[in-house]
Amino acid sequence: MAAGIGWLYCFLWFSSILAGYASLFCPLLPVMFISNKLYRYITDILFTYWQYYPTAMLEILCGCDIQVSGDPVQTGETSILIMNHRTRTDWNFFWPTLYHSVVGKGKLSHSTKFVLKDVIRHIPGPGWVMQLACFVYIKRCWLLDKEILQRYVDYVADISYKHSLLVFPEGTDFTEDTKKNSDDFAARNNIQKYDYVLHPRTKGFTFLAHQLLLKNNLDAVYDVTLVYPDTVPQREKVLLMGYFPRVVKVHFARYPKSVLPKSEPGLKEFLERRWLDKERTIKEFYATGHFLHGQILKTDRRWELYLALLFWSLLPYVTLYSFAVSEAFRNMVIANTIFLVAVNIFSGGFQNFEIALYNLKRWK
Repeated sequence: MAAGIGWLYCFLWFSSILAGYASLFCPLLPVMFISNKLYRYITDILFTYWQYYPTAMLEILCGCDIQVSGDPVQTGETSILIMNHRTRTDWNFFWPTLYHSVVGKGKLSHSTKFVLKDVIRHIPGPGWVMQLACFVYIKRCWLLDKEILQRYVDYVADISYKHSLLVFPEGTDFTEDTKKNSDDFAARNNIQKYDYVLHPRTKGFTFLAHQLLLKNNLDAVYDVTLVYPDTVPQREKVLLMGYFPRVVKVHFARYPKSVLPKSEPGLKEFLERRWLDKERTIKEFYATGHFLHGQILKTDRRWELYLALLFWSLLPYVTLYSFAVSEAFRNMVIANTIFLVAVNIFSGGFQNFEIALYNLKRWK
């Protein structure tokens, strides 16, 4: 029974992304050539609404209770979210977290981007849609990544783009091997070893936050702490076999720009202090069963989730039917896919093409 639910979850998850790409994102591509701002606004709504779908599946079909507390994420602001990376599947459980934690006018259009490893953009379906949604892909080479982050900062600042950006400062998920690497780093630098988190890589966050502050385009940093009290879904196979956590606990702590350090060394120290706090918090949780306290963040509009469950479950079948009977639809999807693959190969991803097109239009 559990395996059946796991396979169903993964099938619905993946098919909804492919259907959304073909039926929603492909027809919208011409909008970007008219207005980057309009394209970003529409595609943000689509992607945010898709996030309701894994939320509905996890909470309604899989019985997973996402318990969120702390400071809500405000719409109409630009914020950086820094979170510990416990498993490779964390982002599945972060989408429901966003559903409950984001508050304010225009919640559906307030998008959250992730900073991801470059290899992920090549995954057909998810990688393509995240490119179209303007996620940030880094190559793990600072000379290249510094340029990628600077280009992104300049773009979002220039179009006054309000959104959230999720960063995993640890750079990888917590495993025996990565913990050993973290311990070796601590020994070489004569600093404390951690048992529940990895020592964060500070360069990317400090540069990103510093540049956004210089552009007056960073309103807050949220320190996000995530724990799995029972089942730890370390790999995708765990979800495929239907072993979903019964409970996921997430806490948000907001640091407005007025209290953020203004220098890169200060931001580096700020990040390291947050990770020391995370280590203590998670250690205390596993010792006592008590997690961080604060305002309970919960969206009770269950009808939204049921509607999203219905819409995204039916969309793949509508897409398949349209692809089979409509030559125009079929040609559009094929042409868009050829274009996207070419852009992915020759410009490092659609997100780079989007920024380059904007700069070209601006300087005409």
